[in-house]
Amino acid sequence: MFRQVHLWIGLGLSLLIAAIALSGALLVFGPEVDRLIDPSRYAVTGAAAEQAAGVYLGNAAKAAPGAQAAVLRWPEAEGAPVTVLLRGGAETPAAPRDRLRIAYLDPPTGRVLGLVDARATLVGIAHALHANLLVPQFSGRQIVGWVGVGLLMMTLTGLWLWWPRNSGFLQALAWRRGATASVNLHNTLGVWIALPLAAMALTGMSLCFPEQARGLIGLFADLAPQGQRPGAGQGPGAALMLRPAQDPQRVVEIALQSGQGLRPAALSAPTDKAKVWRVQLLTQEGERRSVLVDDQTLAATHPPTAAGDAFAAWLRRVHEATHHGPLWQAIGFLSGALPAVLLVTGVLMWLRRRSRRAGKSAVSDEKIAAPLGVCRDL
Repeated sequence: MFRQVHLWIGLGLSLLIAAIALSGALLVFGPEVDRLIDPSRYAVTGAAAEQAAGVYLGNAAKAAPGAQAAVLRWPEAEGAPVTVLLRGGAETPAAPRDRLRIAYLDPPTGRVLGLVDARATLVGIAHALHANLLVPQFSGRQIVGWVGVGLLMMTLTGLWLWWPRNSGFLQALAWRRGATASVNLHNTLGVWIALPLAAMALTGMSLCFPEQARGLIGLFADLAPQGQRPGAGQGPGAALMLRPAQDPQRVVEIALQSGQGLRPAALSAPTDKAKVWRVQLLTQEGERRSVLVDDQTLAATHPPTAAGDAFAAWLRRVHEATHHGPLWQAIGFLSGALPAVLLVTGVLMWLRRRSRRAGKSAVSDEKIAAPLGVCRDL
């Protein structure tokens, strides 16, 4: 039964799994790929962000007439540009009003190095393919979630089928466990990547089914109410305030007063629903903390992060594979690249098995037909 489940899920979902996995592998090294495609957007003149936040936001908005600056991100790595996410702008048939663009700016000077449609770049297309298979947001995300369920089932059934019954565990990890290279590849690569692949499937499912994930997390950890989480009301669908009252740099300075050794990581503009600025800060240890600054009074609040929300954020970071060092980044890349190899070798194994069965069936038919032929001759 487990063999049939493993086989038919693989055959039925092979193309979807390959598309989602390979796009995820590309996203693990998204900034590096982006830099290779267009080095001009990364031609910075220095590492230090010397301009005020308002300068970056203003220059980015000037480069995209009619657009609003939504999120400013300071560079986390040396040699990276400042980026500003822009929403809206002049509507054309090729560029709808809800489009998203990214402005790349030189940290020391604030000069705009490039402006791209966030959804039209290779990395943007890969992100949309990985998140929702390029179909409308919610239905596509649910399809991806169910593909993740299938991938998890394939991983578990594959482990069950591989598990050694008559030999030692370490011996079973050796290369030669089958008669052909495809069998060897499928078994060896499959068992070594099985657990990371299961982790990617589980964390991906939590992102595709957030309400169900919050329900499960809430069984063992506290979760902040939806409307009280940091950044609530500042999602993609929230309308930005047309004219915030406060200077962005002043907001950042107030947020930095909340501790020692902090540096800004991101600044989200206030919306009509949540009239607060959201500042993300990085500690010297690399931890993130959020500060909300009221646009009218400049009152700063430090919303505590519930244990359940912290765990949900950790699940996202695990899935992205870009926050836990180069080793997990490499494992995340292999978790996206190797499923394609496993799917190809699995199909080859299935075709070879069908061919053997067809050959055995033909031999059986000849044995049955031979006596009948003798009788007819007689």
